[in-house]
Formats: sequence, structure tokens, C-alpha cells
Amino acid sequence: MKQILLTLIIIVSQNTINAQQTGRWGDQGNGTYKNPILQSNYPDNDVIRMGDTFYMMSSTNHFVPGMVLLKSKDLVNWEFSNHIMNAPVDYDENFSITQERKLTSRGNWAGSFGYNGEEYFAYWCYNKRNIKPGGTHIIVYSKAKTMEGPWSIPKEITWANGSHINTTDPGVFWDLETKKAWIGLWTHGEVRIYPMTWDGTEILENKGEGILVTNTYQGEAVKIFKFKNRYYVSNVYVEKDAQGNRLRKGAIQRSKSIKGPWEGKLILENGNGTNRNPAQGAFINLENGTSWFLHQLSTGTPQERYMGRPQFLEPVIWKDGWPNVGIDTDGNGIGEVIWQHKKPIQGHAVKAPATDDYFNLPELGMQWNWRFNPDMEKWSLTERPGFLRLKSSVPSSSKNNSLDELPNIIGQRLMGRNNNVMTTKIELSKMVFGQEIGFHISSQQNNAIALKKEKSGKLQLLFRSGKNDIPTIQKGKLLDTNVIWFQAKVNDGLATFYYSLDGKKFNQFGQEVRLLFSGFTPNMVGYYSMNSQPKGAIDIDWFTYSYDGPKGASKK
Repeated sequence: MKQILLTLIIIVSQNTINAQQTGRWGDQGNGTYKNPILQSNYPDNDVIRMGDTFYMMSSTNHFVPGMVLLKSKDLVNWEFSNHIMNAPVDYDENFSITQERKLTSRGNWAGSFGYNGEEYFAYWCYNKRNIKPGGTHIIVYSKAKTMEGPWSIPKEITWANGSHINTTDPGVFWDLETKKAWIGLWTHGEVRIYPMTWDGTEILENKGEGILVTNTYQGEAVKIFKFKNRYYVSNVYVEKDAQGNRLRKGAIQRSKSIKGPWEGKLILENGNGTNRNPAQGAFINLENGTSWFLHQLSTGTPQERYMGRPQFLEPVIWKDGWPNVGIDTDGNGIGEVIWQHKKPIQGHAVKAPATDDYFNLPELGMQWNWRFNPDMEKWSLTERPGFLRLKSSVPSSSKNNSLDELPNIIGQRLMGRNNNVMTTKIELSKMVFGQEIGFHISSQQNNAIALKKEKSGKLQLLFRSGKNDIPTIQKGKLLDTNVIWFQAKVNDGLATFYYSLDGKKFNQFGQEVRLLFSGFTPNMVGYYSMNSQPKGAIDIDWFTYSYDGPKGASKK
């Protein structure tokens, strides 16, 4: 019966995609798109093309699998491709939740792609030792024969003398015409580019010996590219306004020779409805003569930024060898974001990263992320086919009431700002005394509707909210059931939680909570199961997600 229902659901889902479901953002189904093109947290992007497909890399910090890759045919509609690092990430012990100094909100970020004619490369910053930005970082790289992988185990790249590179956001470039490879780095108020070996494994000079690009419009998120016989280096420039607020702006430098001289200017700033950080992205020049800048943008108040850093796509017009990005509404020669525009490439269907999951495949969908490395023995898609079995984990410290110390928390990114409805069905027959399971939305705070099994065999309804180290736990009814439906709704950052005993009538439990932006990490919706001993499990039947934008579907 479940297989028949799944088949019907798949048909309906495919028909929905074919009907080109649209919404407040992304592809509008009429040849145009609305920014953001991806209203979710996929920050620190870079883009590369292989054949007719574009690939975008995004930071994952301490979440596993690591360094997610999305793909697109038109730069507007994106879906999952693969990860550079599969779960568990085992090349470094810091991805274990048992580490005393955890990588929370740190880990992997800000990557850059390269291609030397034979292999594809990805370089990124790894905040290995959990020191705040400005402290101890390293630069690592991975390579693959195709963008679909498999990718090699990450390795560190160092200065020529072997010392580690203490910076973030590298940019790499292989000049296929001159057969020279370069890496751009921001250190000590300067952007410099350094020669690399063609195989991308070694930098041939030491810090400060590279070619000086700029110490004026200097900053992180370095990208290098070549266009119409000129070299360009783009990056983020930070300056303060009259009130002392730090404003991130897009900057670019150009030169007819890789060795300089270089000249620079600002190309993207706040305005036209944004108030912070319209920068950090990639330039893409197409054969049809159009050019584009795909970048992240966190805008609004701290409360409004709970989504993290969505992705924007700006048209670029080249004039006198300079890129004019977006629209210049105030006439000062610096671009601002544009909110709706004709798509770069026409004729492709509306798509989005998968969200819904009926757990009917032998591998976990790429929308799911573990917070730190999962215990691979504590979950399964094969013990009961058609279900995600999540077994209980024990908190890694004495903070037994805090989900921050719990292994195997799983979740996926929120999508869209409005009309978010996330619903799941969970079977509870394998729960044991003392076990607590929950449906959570977590980032700066862990909010969850939960059940805990009592000695009587009944299930205590719980609601978690507030500070993670000292959570507020509200008790509700005692339930007698082997099946539960949970639901969460989010509208503009306000979340409410619900439960149902029949899948039809849903009852709200717990107060409305404000979702908060937590630095570099997104709000995730998902599941947990914990106990004081590793006993008990739940079987998650399905998860569905409706929201206010283009809708993707899980592959069956």
C-alpha cells in the first residue's frame, strides 16, 4: 500500500514540477527571475562550468557532508549535485562532536574553483583550530576528474617554506593560454596573487612575495578571472559609514598583465532596498554575450537575517573594460542589486534543491545535513526500507538537557521566508523508557516539539525553546500512540509547532518563537533522538515541505 501511495505522490510531485511551480523568488516561469534566485542559506559561492552545466560551491562549516555543490543549466534554477566531503568527514578529528573546542559555526567555508584542462579543483578555508577569524586558519584543496566527483581527500596547501596560510577565502585561476596557475590571497591589508604549480599542489613563493594587486580596495573573497585579454581580481572591500557600521562592498581590480600595474574601483554597494553586504560572488561570462555576477546577500535587521545569506544574480554590462553590476539607482557609478530581470538562458524548467523525502532510496538525500560527524551505526535506511531509522544517541557531555551536545542531529536548510509548512510522520513503536525524540528548527537556539517516553509507557509531550545551555522545557499532555505527525510553520522568522494523532487535525503546542541568525550557520529543520543510554529508535516515514518559491522534488 505504501508503495502505491509513494508512486502516486511521485507522479503528483513530477506533475507539479512540470507545471513549473513558482513563487515570490527565483524563476517566475515567464522568462524572468526575481532575486534572490535561491532564498536559502548557500553562502560564499563560486561558480564554474563543465559543458552546459554550471556548478556552485557553498560553505558548510561544521555540518556534514562538507562543501555542498549545486548545479544549474541557466544560473537561476539550482539543484543538488554532490558534496566534496562525504559523511563522515574523517580527514580531521575536529569534525567530531566530542572535541572539547568544537568547530561550531566554523570549519569549512569560502571556496574557489579552478580547472587546468585535465582536473577540476576546489580550494577553501578551513578554520581548523576553532580560533576566531584573524587567528589560525589553513587553506585546503581537493580535486576531481569531473565536477560530479569523486573528490580527493582534502589536503593543506602552504607557503613555499611550508608554513601554513593564515587567511580565509582563497581564489585560484589557471590561465590556459599562458599555462600559468595562480592563487589570490588576502593577508595583512593586501591582496596578492602567487604562482602555483600546474598541478595545484604547491605555492611557489612565500607570504608577501607575490604580485601586489591592491592595498586600497583590499579584503577577503578573492576571485581571479580573465576576460577579453584583461585580468581581473574581485573581492570584498569593507568600509565604515558615518555611524561606524561596517559595510561590505564589491570591488574589482584590472590589469592587461598579470604582473600589473593594477587599478581598481567599487562595483556593488547597498541601496535599492538593501542595507548590508551585497558582495562576495563570482563573475560568469556567457557565449551569448551576456555577463552575470552571482553573489550572497544578507540584508535587513538581525531578526530579518534569520535565513542566513541567500543567493542573488545580477546582470553585468561591460563598459570601457569595467563591469557595471546590477543597477545604479543613485547615479554614483556603483551598482546595486536588481530585483527582477530576464533569465540568462531561456528554455529550462523551474527547479530547486530537493526538500521532500519519503526515505525510499538506499542513500540519504543530499538536502540532509548532520551537525558534526554522525555515528553511522545510529541511523539506517535499510533496516526498515522506506523509513529513516534514527537510533538514540547519548549527549557527549554532562549537559544532558542541551541539544548542542547531542550527536546525530539531522536537518535541512529552510527555504523561503513565507508560508513555510514542514510536516512529518514518525512511527514510535521502538521507543523505550527515557528516550526523547523531537522535530526541531535549530540555529542560534534549539526549538523543538518533542516526546519523551515515561515508565508508564505513555509519551510526555514537550516543547523546547530558549537558551541552548539552559533550555526552557514546557510539558504538555501524556499521549498514548505509536504514530505521531509533527508540523512546523514559519512566516517571516516566526515559527510555530504542531502535533497530530491522525494526520488530519493538528494542535499547536508551545509558544511562537523568533528564529535567529547564528553567524555563519543556517536554521535547520529536522530530527533528533536521545537517551541516557544508547537505547531506542524511531522510524521516520516521510517529510514534506511547502514554501513560497520554486519547488524541487526528491529523486526516487
